[in-house]
Amino acid sequence: MMLFWIISATMILAALAMLAPTLLRNRQSESMDRDQQNVVIARERLAELESEKARGVLTAEQFEQAKGELEQSLLRDLDEHGQEAVQRDSTVSGRLAIAAIVLLVPALTFGLYAFLGSPQMVVPVDQRTAHATTAGQGEMPSVEEMLEVLVARLKETPEDSDGWFLLGRTYMAMNEYAKAAGAFEKLHQLVGEEPVVLLAWADAAAMNQQGDLSGRPAELVRRAVVLAPDNQTALWLGGMVEEQAGNHRLAIDHWERLLPQLQDDPESLARINSLLATARERAGMPATAEKGSTQVQTRPSAVADSSGIRIRVALAAEFLGKVGPEEVLFIYAKALQGPKMPLAAARHKVKDLPLELTLDDSSAMLPAMKLSNFEQVVVGARISRSGDPIAQSGDIKGEVSPVDVGTAVDIVIDSLVP
Repeated sequence: MMLFWIISATMILAALAMLAPTLLRNRQSESMDRDQQNVVIARERLAELESEKARGVLTAEQFEQAKGELEQSLLRDLDEHGQEAVQRDSTVSGRLAIAAIVLLVPALTFGLYAFLGSPQMVVPVDQRTAHATTAGQGEMPSVEEMLEVLVARLKETPEDSDGWFLLGRTYMAMNEYAKAAGAFEKLHQLVGEEPVVLLAWADAAAMNQQGDLSGRPAELVRRAVVLAPDNQTALWLGGMVEEQAGNHRLAIDHWERLLPQLQDDPESLARINSLLATARERAGMPATAEKGSTQVQTRPSAVADSSGIRIRVALAAEFLGKVGPEEVLFIYAKALQGPKMPLAAARHKVKDLPLELTLDDSSAMLPAMKLSNFEQVVVGARISRSGDPIAQSGDIKGEVSPVDVGTAVDIVIDSLVP
């Protein structure tokens, strides 16, 4: 940027240098030239008068009169004081002009450029195109950029339930809990009494109350427990709601029903056993968390082996050569019903095709929404022409539904997103 301004200033100075000699030129030489011309003209006129006198055209009296007039005219033209004044005025005017130009031209030049031009174009190309290059290389945009695009899209398509769910989760990640609660409330208006939506709304509302589950969060959690009595998140939060409300036995019931689902999650299992021990103590019951924990851990490990989906992805022949190798490829598994937020997802590039991978709980989008909690899901793969994780018109995809969790599936990317 500094180089641009240096070049601009140099060009302005060069232009001023070309104008300065003309503006500052000493006018004395010009005046002398005019004096000499006047003298020559007077001499020629005098010679003509003398010739006319010799030929008898002019009398002696007429000759003397014409000669006197010629001399007076010449004297007026050679008036030294008048010529000096003219020279002084010319010189002063030239200096004033050059001073005005030196001050005003740079100011007007840079001022008008800032107002009418494109100062942002002065930024080096590598800085202006950094984001575009990053996008072209398939890297994910920042959370703020994705959020801005998502908010703009929801203004145009306010009925997009997937978008509202994603907006709520994004606000949660940014600790904007009030905004997250508002997004989930809007989603609830669109999809109705969905347990996942109720729990997400309750979580956001509770976080907006510094973790307090009383009031609206408790109401939402209890409704979710009724709708999905075996839902892991509903049972966990339901136990916390009842424990906070002093309903210790109901909290114990929720957490005991949750224990069998935590056999492959030692940290969560230890946490629930600790909560159970505290709740039993407050309810005047014996602490039997250790026994419950042992019983849960003796269940077969085959469930863990069948909690993923082996996926083979290929591109249909008609699309070969029509997509770039660096374009983004999303592979995902999502619930058959309810919000379409992926339960598990992976990100690759077109150049990786054909590929084979496994989606399981390690690739879960949300800890409370694990692939192993579902028996059947929708499995798909989508080439995003814009790099956006949200499907857009012109993307190319393939889906298979329903798919049993714990099996393998082949996906062919063969259809355009309308």
